[in-house]
Amino acid sequence: MKKMSVISIGDLVTDFYYKNNKLVGVNGGMTSHNIIANISKMGFDTKVFGVVGNDKAGQIAITSLKDMGVNVSKIKVLDEINTRCFHVSYLEKNKKLEFSSKKRCPICNEKKWYEDSLINPKEILLELQLEDVLIFDNLNSKNQMIIDECQNKKMLDLGQFFELEQLTNEKIIEKIQNKFFLINLNERVLKYLKERFNFKTTKDIYSLLKPKMLLVTKGKKGAEFVYENKVVNEVLDNPAIEVDPTGAGDAFFSIFISEVIKNNYYIDEEFIHKTFKIASKLTSKVVKCFGARGHLQSLYKIKPIENVCTCKDFEITLRKQIKRCNINITHLEKRILNAINSSAYQKLLKIDFQNLCNSLFIGTGGSFASAKFSSKVINMLYGTNAFALYPREVYYRNNQSIDSMFLFTYSGTTNDLIISTKSFMNQKKYIITKGELQEIVTKTSIPKSNILSYRTGTNKGKERGFLAFEGALAPASLFLKLYFEKNSRKDIEDFIKECMDYWKNYFETYFKENKNELKGFFNKKEGFNIFVGDFTESAGFDLESKMIESGIYNCLVHEKKNFSHGRFVNYEQLSNKKNIYLKQKTTSTYERKLLEYLEKDQNLIVESRYDGILCEYDLLVASQYLIYFISNFLNIDISKPTYSENAMKIYFYKGDL
Repeated sequence: MKKMSVISIGDLVTDFYYKNNKLVGVNGGMTSHNIIANISKMGFDTKVFGVVGNDKAGQIAITSLKDMGVNVSKIKVLDEINTRCFHVSYLEKNKKLEFSSKKRCPICNEKKWYEDSLINPKEILLELQLEDVLIFDNLNSKNQMIIDECQNKKMLDLGQFFELEQLTNEKIIEKIQNKFFLINLNERVLKYLKERFNFKTTKDIYSLLKPKMLLVTKGKKGAEFVYENKVVNEVLDNPAIEVDPTGAGDAFFSIFISEVIKNNYYIDEEFIHKTFKIASKLTSKVVKCFGARGHLQSLYKIKPIENVCTCKDFEITLRKQIKRCNINITHLEKRILNAINSSAYQKLLKIDFQNLCNSLFIGTGGSFASAKFSSKVINMLYGTNAFALYPREVYYRNNQSIDSMFLFTYSGTTNDLIISTKSFMNQKKYIITKGELQEIVTKTSIPKSNILSYRTGTNKGKERGFLAFEGALAPASLFLKLYFEKNSRKDIEDFIKECMDYWKNYFETYFKENKNELKGFFNKKEGFNIFVGDFTESAGFDLESKMIESGIYNCLVHEKKNFSHGRFVNYEQLSNKKNIYLKQKTTSTYERKLLEYLEKDQNLIVESRYDGILCEYDLLVASQYLIYFISNFLNIDISKPTYSENAMKIYFYKGDL
């Protein structure tokens, strides 16, 4: 079965942006394609069916979507047309930007625009799967043919009414009524429709057009929603100061489309309220950026050609692609030091660990490594029975004798953790997170005092991508600081900096000096055995999680002594025996024998300069830098793996475990 896609349909547009009559950059445009760019960044499989000219403006329009992860293979490039160009101008007056948008260039007053759409509806209809969700931003004759002849769920963002002015009332009803799952209008279009049909309320328009839900955006005033003849009004709290309002409505609607898909197309008042909050948070970012997609990508820079207006021709300045994992590693030290000096640590000090007997430390993915490390710290310091478990393990066990639970979640609201612990008293649950305090309180009802958020005024930024570097290391660092203080050590910051500097330099040198040998070792088609035990488990779980989540390697994790109980049988059948062996400073007698057994094979031994808890933390740091240097070695961004829409169905699952 083919995977479901969210699809935008229509001729492509390139937007030119000017400030005080000077061109500052270009980007792809058009409402439906802006919406699809936003949805693509939310993890959905996205496509565009459209037409574009074989010119430099067309290159920009296609590249801007491709850079967002949108499938552009269904875009037709035609030699005989110029790409549609739109011009957005800003004038700074009294420290405010006034903007205008038009099809004519503000410099030379020429227009590169054709009116009738050039898409081929019959070809597009043959390509569609029934599960695909379609997005439209106008009702031209070509779009209407697709709208009328397919049974897909369709979404309409109607931001202009000029195309309706030439139609009879009956024709408008015929084009829209019962055709769309969601319809998004702004106040201008709503006002026009009310006057056109002599209606007084938004509910009247809803009854006329008959979508599943009608959305009306009202800018800073909020939004109005009508579904099942019920009206819901949402007010925007503390609206953001606008730099540029273009694209805010597109981003707003994209959230409702993505959330309704994730919610299996179910709509009620609670869904509207929650989704409005998410959408409002995104639009507050959009209006602070320049351009309709400024919150997603910066404008593309172009160079003018002498004696030619840039709307006619220009040189493209290629944008350097920045890997997300590079950004995350670059900011890692600063973020970790901010975390251990945040209020989260003061709350950690107030927890009475001395009188806890049985505690669960719960996490998923990279957060499980932090849960594992933290449980070891508490056991070492207090003798507490501290168990690191996955949420589903917690869900199916008898927790009657458990006196506390510690939830490790980067967002603070990971559904699995909340569901798995829902029967446990909130007063005995603690969340270690970088999430926003009030949002977590609202969603979980856990007391503020029990939410240990290391988010600060200077440390709000979050990692983007599938791999958690800060999310794995920051919570562990909070518990490491507790370990240092209980052992009367005050050099926690120096220790963390030294660990990071050591492993960064170590792997940088290692990958440089062993470049040729590592080409065979880090072959993407093969997998690894990861050997853990003693004080190396946190790093082992983290490394395995990162390799699996990035999609580059399959891994088998072996506890060193458990390997001797028959796991060697499978190992000896492998055609390529590649191992990552994690060890502390001291080598036990058994470990020497195990290393002798493995020495004939391909081994990367990652050895700490410490034993015990310090080793456990040191190797957790090493794991972050190892996966980072593997990413650079393979020249891929492992924070941006590819995955199917079917996979996202289980990723977004929010029911019982």
